[in-house]
Amino acid sequence: MKGHGTIRLILGALLAEAWDIQRSQRKQEFNMLRKRADTFEEVVTNEKARGGYFATCRLGTPGQNLTMQLDTGSSDIWVPSSRAAACRQTQIGDEGCSFGSFTPSSSTSFTVVGEGDFDIEYLDGTSSRGDYFTDVFEIGGATLQNMTMGFGISTDIDYGLVGVGYAANEAIVGSTRSSSSIYPNLPVHMVNEGLINTVAYSLWLNDLDASSGNILFGGIDTEKYQGDLTRIVIYPHQTNPDIYTGFYVALTSLEAISSSGRDTLTSESFPIAVVLDSGTTLSYLPNDLASQIWTEVGAVYSSRYQLAVLPCSMQHSKGYFTFGLGGPSGPRISVTMDELVIDLTMGEAPTFSSGQYEGQDICALGIQNFTSGPYLLGDTFLRSAYVVYDLVNNEVGIAATDFNSTDSNIVPFPSSGAPIPSATVAPDQSEVTDRPAYTSPAFEAREGFQDASENENAAVGLAPAFGTVIPLFRHLSTKMRMIRAVAALNSGSAVGSRPAVRYAGLACRVAAINPPAAQCYSSRLSGLRYFSRSPVSRASSAAEAALKQAKELAAANMTPEAAAARMTPEEKKRLSMLRNIGIAAHIDSGKTTVTERILFYTGRVKAIHEVRGRDGVGAKMDSMELERERGITIQSAATFADWKKTENGKEETYHFNLIDTPGHIDFTIEVERAMRVLDGAVMVLCAVSGVQSQTITVDRQMKRYNVPRISFVNKMDRMGANPFKAVEMINSKLKIAAAAVQIPIGSEKEFEGVVDLIHMRSIRNDGQRGINVKVSNAIPEHLKELAEQKRQELIEKLADVDDEIAEMFLEEKTPTPEQIKAAIRRATISLKFTPVLMGSALADKCVQPMLDAVCDYLPNPSNVDNTALDRSKGEQPVNLLPYNSLPFVGLAFKLEENPYGQLTYIRVYQGSIKKGQYLFNSRNDKKVRIPRIVRMHSNEMEDVTEIGAGEICAVFGVECASGDTFTDGRLPYGMSSMFVPESVMSLSIRPKRSSDADAFSKAMNRFMREDPTFRLHVDEESEETIISGMGELHLDIYVERLRREYKVDCETGKPRVAYRETITRRADFDYLLKRQTGGPGDYARVMGWIEPNPENPETNKFEERVVGGTIPDKYIAACGKGFDEACIKGPLLGHRVIGAKMVVTDGATHVTDSSDYAFNLAAQMAFRKAFTEAGGTVLEPLMKTTITAPAEFQGNVLMLMNKRGSIVDTEVGADEFTMVADCSLNAMFGFSTHLRAATQGKGEFSMEFSHYAAAPPHLQKELVAAYEKELDAKRTK
Repeated sequence: MKGHGTIRLILGALLAEAWDIQRSQRKQEFNMLRKRADTFEEVVTNEKARGGYFATCRLGTPGQNLTMQLDTGSSDIWVPSSRAAACRQTQIGDEGCSFGSFTPSSSTSFTVVGEGDFDIEYLDGTSSRGDYFTDVFEIGGATLQNMTMGFGISTDIDYGLVGVGYAANEAIVGSTRSSSSIYPNLPVHMVNEGLINTVAYSLWLNDLDASSGNILFGGIDTEKYQGDLTRIVIYPHQTNPDIYTGFYVALTSLEAISSSGRDTLTSESFPIAVVLDSGTTLSYLPNDLASQIWTEVGAVYSSRYQLAVLPCSMQHSKGYFTFGLGGPSGPRISVTMDELVIDLTMGEAPTFSSGQYEGQDICALGIQNFTSGPYLLGDTFLRSAYVVYDLVNNEVGIAATDFNSTDSNIVPFPSSGAPIPSATVAPDQSEVTDRPAYTSPAFEAREGFQDASENENAAVGLAPAFGTVIPLFRHLSTKMRMIRAVAALNSGSAVGSRPAVRYAGLACRVAAINPPAAQCYSSRLSGLRYFSRSPVSRASSAAEAALKQAKELAAANMTPEAAAARMTPEEKKRLSMLRNIGIAAHIDSGKTTVTERILFYTGRVKAIHEVRGRDGVGAKMDSMELERERGITIQSAATFADWKKTENGKEETYHFNLIDTPGHIDFTIEVERAMRVLDGAVMVLCAVSGVQSQTITVDRQMKRYNVPRISFVNKMDRMGANPFKAVEMINSKLKIAAAAVQIPIGSEKEFEGVVDLIHMRSIRNDGQRGINVKVSNAIPEHLKELAEQKRQELIEKLADVDDEIAEMFLEEKTPTPEQIKAAIRRATISLKFTPVLMGSALADKCVQPMLDAVCDYLPNPSNVDNTALDRSKGEQPVNLLPYNSLPFVGLAFKLEENPYGQLTYIRVYQGSIKKGQYLFNSRNDKKVRIPRIVRMHSNEMEDVTEIGAGEICAVFGVECASGDTFTDGRLPYGMSSMFVPESVMSLSIRPKRSSDADAFSKAMNRFMREDPTFRLHVDEESEETIISGMGELHLDIYVERLRREYKVDCETGKPRVAYRETITRRADFDYLLKRQTGGPGDYARVMGWIEPNPENPETNKFEERVVGGTIPDKYIAACGKGFDEACIKGPLLGHRVIGAKMVVTDGATHVTDSSDYAFNLAAQMAFRKAFTEAGGTVLEPLMKTTITAPAEFQGNVLMLMNKRGSIVDTEVGADEFTMVADCSLNAMFGFSTHLRAATQGKGEFSMEFSHYAAAPPHLQKELVAAYEKELDAKRTK
């Protein structure tokens, strides 16, 4: 270590001696290896909501899954207890230990080795305390037995931590705090277990926009860096050169480089000892160096946020900073501005309210200032540096990161103490002690960093964009070891005061002995370490950019109307050949069978497979195993196909984007979101049943989104088939004009084709699977009269909805086939008419004419009025035109989990989307990159580089919600989302095995993201997990998917009803508590009465009327608290007591035995004793229930409701009626099934809480008996 004396002195000034090293730390002594060592790689995920890199680990026997933060600045592994306060809320969603917690009782290998020894406190005020224990620990495929870890019994941090730093930093068991009590931490233990050859690992964090990197134990990956890997020394503890507590290296130079020049930045502190710390988000440098960096990029210091801030648009700056480490020949790492401009908030970005940046969005700069050391290079630096940590030779290897590398070439360390593979030693490291001359830079690079030279002393006001700024990190959820000095820039000089920074974990543990010199700031003020998303950069604020773009469009005459007039013939041709259609119908009408034939006849599939096919394959669009087993469609599936149609003797190719939707009402959201983005639909009806209940629902959805439809009467080969009955039902029940454009040739088993009423010709299918279509001008003699009659009916229906045909009809002219087809198209697109075709998909007959009708009658994207809302004009509707040259506007209408990540389905309404393009989410102005675009073919994908206007596609790598609008940032547009019906049925659910909690949580979160009608909450009283959905089948499917896809078996049941207890009359009490247990006893006497609360039957009230001081004032409060505690758990059922009032009038005390505890307990016992005499009763929740159904089922519904509650109101309309009733919640479980049975699936209902009322006496007896039985069972355990 010769030549490093100066650095040691520098480090000595930075590291306070927080504990006494009683013995020098020896070189680690490792067990002899008896098996071949290897490398182990673990993916670390950039959890932006928490601002760190996390790894998935398993603890215990059997293993419990936990996602834990990886930290090179710590040594302990510690986990939160499942009983800790931070974890008690729920393990699902944002609250509680959603990343997992540890339950020792579930592990057979758990052993406590240091009871009460684990005690760590961080400088943001958070802490974790408990025991040290040993157990099995798994990470990256490596399994370690008897790993020593901390157990956070009392912790306000809701996730665990995996420390991989030096063991002398924190890894201590016992109170001596000497090196003799250092236990082997994770990398040391991996060597002792023979898993790796030496205590070393490499860390690749990847860039800020990436979702993950990795840590590689025992080796390096030569494909994850660029250039040479250079070794530099790590510097030891000041007072003991054999002790290493952190990864301190020498920062010896820093340059600012841009298109306008290069500046060498200098500091009085050079060479600077900096810590490489992956556990800290920002980087912290001395004041004078930070000041120069801020000047280069135009950053200003905000006292409001205690941060150096700058416009978010600086992310686009091409300037960069080059850090030199380990002397003049050491590694040099360049960090670009897109890695240094960090979002400040989770929501809308705050904006500069005045000064040079007025109106622009505020972001934080990734390099901040410290008044004095230790200085840090955190994640804003480490993402650009590939670092190999060698804890045996006390060196690090550093090279420039190869961002987003997909290749891998792993080279293990060959033996303990071996140097870093493929790395060269930086020469002349002794010269790091040379301090360069301090000069003020010329700031020649500043102009290249910024668009224009900025006045560094400009007054800057800061204001949130909307209301209060929400910090981008969560309070009490972060481990912030580094504290920001309170500093401000004034004329280029930095001033501030430094608290006694305690970097090492041990220093934090002895805070009581060595208190910090200054207050530790809360996490809200101590830096941006925990982030919810990657940086969003904007040329200016979103509103300004949008308004500017709108002006540019107007100036360039690029309005949608003008663009339409200038569309090229090729673009018009593309649009005219495009159809976005859906297949929708009642369950079991043959939608999927029809879709399978469409795919076959268009050449998308080479063979036809049936729903529930005997070959075990199943229909292409039913890709889910459950769909094929049950023979129903559960999820809508998208595909695309080309259909060749002959027009005027020329073959034209039409492009279809097709969505097959479910028919069961439980999956109605799938139809809802498909209809939101489609231009047209094929409504399939059964030739026997005609219009059914779900057909009415589908019709309502089509009308909600103004979707034109053609109707296809399927199953013409079934016994009892009557297509004209279906036509009549469309007219009468769906209230839309309909007429057949075909009549069948034959019926039932004799069905062989159709007669085209427009051209008066017959159409039949021939060949294998009906692949050939035979068209003949000859109509069977027995059908001629019927054909003429139905053709006349068609013309008459058209005359009712189309002016041109109406005029011809009045003039008694016969329209030509072309005029009829044009009229059908006009009336269909205008939502006034639906042409009815017929055939049998299962029999492979007459599907091709239906495809021709899709081309003839359904609109292309330019025929449909699609509108957006202009947010810059008070959400004024504006028309969107499917023209590629216009700014992009698209809608995300469906989310789906995929092995490659989240798959987002997008309808492109305007403009085009290209691979690698950046888009803005209009809901939150977040900028996202589109890394991959695919066309979907059921569960198969076809990669494309570009998608044009009017198309439907899917993209990967976009975090968004269903219904979000995306633009390219040039238009302030948003689009209305889809209608989401309320859930109607609930179940309680829990995994059978506690070890499945993590998988259960992941599954629930996924299901809720994918399906807006699937909801989950935890009941506050019963603590049961409740799932809600559209019906029993809906929830059954998700329970089954849990079992199949996540291997989680669950128990379901009726949710526990939130009953209440109350009293109905006054009852007096006189209760004496007198207990003697050998020492001081308990004595308290309380007298008074309880009665119903006359002021509010929903609340409780305590009142004291003691005269003469028989109960001292200090015990009165204890009585009130005892009353409140007694009301939390009532005597009858253990449910909350409401509407009770307790009055204490007298009592007695004892000189030595009376206490707060005694009077608290006496009040509780007095209340419980008087409760029965006061007429204690059980209250049940009554729900305001609204039922809507066709008027013909009013009697059936009335019978249902008479059994469940009292009818409040009934309103009868022409076709349907609405009934309002107050019903017992307990009686409403399973009601959806009964209502559907009573109304043939046509009834709907909704519920909301109304009030509490006394439960029937027989129910009260049953409930009380069940509760007493439950208590007896607990007592006997």
